[in-house]
Amino acid sequence: MSTKYITKSLGIALLSGTVLMASCKTNKPEPATETFAEMEQSVLNDFVSVVGNPLYAKFENLAATLKTTVQNLANNPTDANLAAARTAWKDVRVIWEQSEGFLIGPVDDLNYDPYMDTWPTDHNAMDNLLGSGTPITVSYLSGLDDPENASELTLRGFHPLEYLLWGLDGSRTAASITAREKEYMVALAEDIHNNVSALKASWLPGSIHFGNKLVTPGTGNDVYANKREALEALANALIDICGEVADGKMLEPFEPNADSTITESPYAHNSVNDFRNNIIGARNVYTCTFDGKTGKSLSDLVRQNNSALDLEIKQKFEAGIQSFDGFTTTFEQAIYHQRPQVQNTLNALNTLKGTIGDKLVPYLTQYVKD
Repeated sequence: MSTKYITKSLGIALLSGTVLMASCKTNKPEPATETFAEMEQSVLNDFVSVVGNPLYAKFENLAATLKTTVQNLANNPTDANLAAARTAWKDVRVIWEQSEGFLIGPVDDLNYDPYMDTWPTDHNAMDNLLGSGTPITVSYLSGLDDPENASELTLRGFHPLEYLLWGLDGSRTAASITAREKEYMVALAEDIHNNVSALKASWLPGSIHFGNKLVTPGTGNDVYANKREALEALANALIDICGEVADGKMLEPFEPNADSTITESPYAHNSVNDFRNNIIGARNVYTCTFDGKTGKSLSDLVRQNNSALDLEIKQKFEAGIQSFDGFTTTFEQAIYHQRPQVQNTLNALNTLKGTIGDKLVPYLTQYVKD
């Protein structure tokens, strides 16, 4: 900063009580500070524009790639095409599992979650379908839509496709894929893409426009009566996914007796990646971060009145995510041979879940008044 000498012409202003300060940066005014209520609105707006809509758009693009690679495999069953389809499956799983950090709105209300991600699978039921004379089409799969009937839903979504791409023991070759299996995998990939496209559209302008419901709570909104309800929905989604991973996805195959047949992604041995991405997705919700972009977040809102709590939550997210680095084998093997590492992750996730439930949600109840 350079010093500006006061000239005689400024003396009059000084005598009149006006203090003039100059610097080399006066051409860029300081941004206005948001009030707490304004920040509440910014958190909702930015969650939809930075995380929700971009994530679902990327999800649809990756689902389209999966559909294309599976069709290529069916048309030309080479090991290279099989490898490409497997890569596409794993790529789309990253975004799907991260999206489970906010299982609110249509993904839950309209059952897109069970339509795409029912587990554990029943490979015997899939083999029976393949051995039947039933035409395996997208229409057939979309008709398996009873959310209470797991035996139906286990025949559609990501995991039957996983079974077809990897086989029961993960050693599938392209040459071993039958015509009937090609029919099934093509229908599965198209059904997944259809569901992802509908899910993305449900957040955008249209008959549902859930994104607008999230950013405009209040009178006339049939989902959220006020900002507190909308913000608490995001916080409760974090509790839900931590609980689903710790109490369901990891615990059920782990205790009381280890059972690798009921893990989430047993054929591709992708379960640890699934779990990690669930918690990364939850952290993305808390910090309003996705694909290198950030916005106003629950973290910012907490830091306004309790910076220690914000730091605690972020540290526990990191501890939970980093705990997965303790696995040096697949989850399907870890539940037998690395049980202390499994328990360490369970402890970290339960601690994170408890902090969100016992401290974050009460914080929002205390400070969010509109």
